[in-house]
Amino acid sequence: MRRLWRVAGSGCALLMLGVGGWLGFSDKGYPFGDARACEGSDVPLQQELDVVRLPLPAGAENVHYVTHSRAAAGEVRLAVAFRSTSQEMEAYLRENKIVTEGLHDLTDGRFELGATAADPAYLGLCGNVAQIDAPAALIDQQHEGLLQVKVDIAVQLSDSSSIRPTTNVLLTVAESSRREDAW
Repeated sequence: MRRLWRVAGSGCALLMLGVGGWLGFSDKGYPFGDARACEGSDVPLQQELDVVRLPLPAGAENVHYVTHSRAAAGEVRLAVAFRSTSQEMEAYLRENKIVTEGLHDLTDGRFELGATAADPAYLGLCGNVAQIDAPAALIDQQHEGLLQVKVDIAVQLSDSSSIRPTTNVLLTVAESSRREDAW
């Protein structure tokens, strides 16, 4: 009988170790348990997107991000890379008032053309994030509260300067300044 209790006790202990080990390794050490978060991120993605009042586009795939909540003025606070479709990006740019017209012709002088996106490795992005040769729509946005931020979106184009059917996107947010009159 004693032997039966030992076998049962050992089995329970092994089961508990297995479950604990599975739970402990299930997040693989990602910040916040989010596989999209790159090392060094100090704020979850949704929290930082809420600060800048920009969602991710519907259907965004292969999302990788890095956040720095204590970024100094001019430094990157948020960098998020993802893949999207041209239709989703066009809708996203219009809905968020980033681009209001001329979406199919991005060569009219309002956008920088060429290799305008920052190097993902320099930003601290992880995963399979490629360098983007694209125009960048630069948007300065001031938000109520303590922050003024500059949003930079680089979208990968086709040879005809329209958004590719499936495109790589890099969105970066840099803190411009802190409002002194908020006190």
